[in-house]
Amino acid sequence: MEITIKGRHWKPTPAFREYAVGQIERLTRFYPAIIRAELVVTQEGYRHHAELRLHGNALDLLTKGVENDPRASLDAVLTKVERALLKQKGKLKDRKKRGGTIRLELAVESLPRPSAAIEVIRHKPRRPVLSVEEAARALMKSRKPVLVFAERGEEGLRVAYRLEDGQVGLLELD
Repeated sequence: MEITIKGRHWKPTPAFREYAVGQIERLTRFYPAIIRAELVVTQEGYRHHAELRLHGNALDLLTKGVENDPRASLDAVLTKVERALLKQKGKLKDRKKRGGTIRLELAVESLPRPSAAIEVIRHKPRRPVLSVEEAARALMKSRKPVLVFAERGEEGLRVAYRLEDGQVGLLELD
C-alpha cells in the first residue's frame, strides 16, 4: 500500500509519521484491497483537521476528523474509516449472497407436486348469533382482524372487520 502524509500549516514530525503509517497499515485487516492512502493534516489555530482518502479495488473513501491534537484527529478519522470499511465489506459479501443457492433449488425440486385433484376439507364452525353492536365490541376486544356472525332475526352472514383508522366495518352477506 502506498501511503502519503502531508501537513498544511504544520510540519508532521517523524514520530507522528511513524505512528500514522502504522495505524493506516492496520486498515488492511478490515479491507485488504486498499492500494493508496493519503493523509492530510491541517492546523487551524488550536485545531487539527485530519483528512484520509483511501483508494482501492471498488473503494474510494474520504473521511474527516477534527480534534485539538494531531494524533487525536488521526484516531477520530481511523475509527470512522474502520466503520466505513466494515460496512463496505459487508455490502460486498451481501451482494454475493443474493444469488440463488443449490440448496434452495434442490429443496424446491424435492417438494411434492400437487396432483390434478385438490382435496378440500370442509369445516363448518359454529357462528355466534350477535347484534351488530355486540359483534363490534367483541371484535375490538379480540386481536382477530375479522369476526363472522349471524344477526338475530336476520338471514345470511355478517362479517365485521377492522379498518385502519380503528373503526369497524360491516359486510352483510345474503
